[in-house]
Amino acid sequence: MRDVIELRPKETGIYVSKPGFRRMHQLVGHAGVCRRLDCWGVHIKNKTGFVSLDAFAASQPSLQDLQEMVDEIMHIYIATHRLQRMRNKPEKEWDLQHENALLLNKYFLLYEELSYAMNHSDIGHVETCIVSWIPILKAIGKHKYASHMTNFLLNMHFVYPSGLKCAICYYILVNPTGQQMKWRAVDWCVELNNLFTKVKNRGKGSNRSIDQIILESPLMQVYKNVQGIVQKIFDLTHLTTNHAATDMSKMFAKLRDKLSLT
Repeated sequence: MRDVIELRPKETGIYVSKPGFRRMHQLVGHAGVCRRLDCWGVHIKNKTGFVSLDAFAASQPSLQDLQEMVDEIMHIYIATHRLQRMRNKPEKEWDLQHENALLLNKYFLLYEELSYAMNHSDIGHVETCIVSWIPILKAIGKHKYASHMTNFLLNMHFVYPSGLKCAICYYILVNPTGQQMKWRAVDWCVELNNLFTKVKNRGKGSNRSIDQIILESPLMQVYKNVQGIVQKIFDLTHLTTNHAATDMSKMFAKLRDKLSLT
């Protein structure tokens, strides 16, 4: 919630109630970026002596130097197998705040890795990410999701024949717009179909029944096409404006300043 106060100061009430997927997705991404920038700033200051990231960028470091620093940051500021060694120490030597920060950085990266793999339609990468999320979901009590993910991976790799496995892989993700990095889970289309079936064309009065919905469900695409034709004829496009991405530099600076004090 502290990150929300800095990144979305005017939307704290929304995030407390029902923020929705898109807001939470953006918040997780922005919070992860700020925390990684803070790790970079601390590491650069300790290793090179540069006071800020801007000063370090002005020195024009080589790609090899950046790759070496990434490896160092990964081992120092992200939870790895070394976390277990930290917890094997006497309780007086524990640094719970540091351990929680390491775990939080790891979870942010796991989320962004899964999101990137899905947007890029990298099915193998998505399956690899699922393996890491199963124990996390079990730990927070989401046993239903964890069980379905486990059964899915077991069936895909040990039960289903190769032909069925290939067919499932091709239809896990869909791209409704045909643009790069715009792939979505197949339930996106399922929920859209439910919108037309159960909300827009569900009928009224005595016609609003399960039998009527099932009877008309094969015609949902026809209804959708007819509605599109009418909108084009009467110029009812209802197009929205694709706004540019919000400039978050000030919010990022505030959150980074707050992180530097902790």
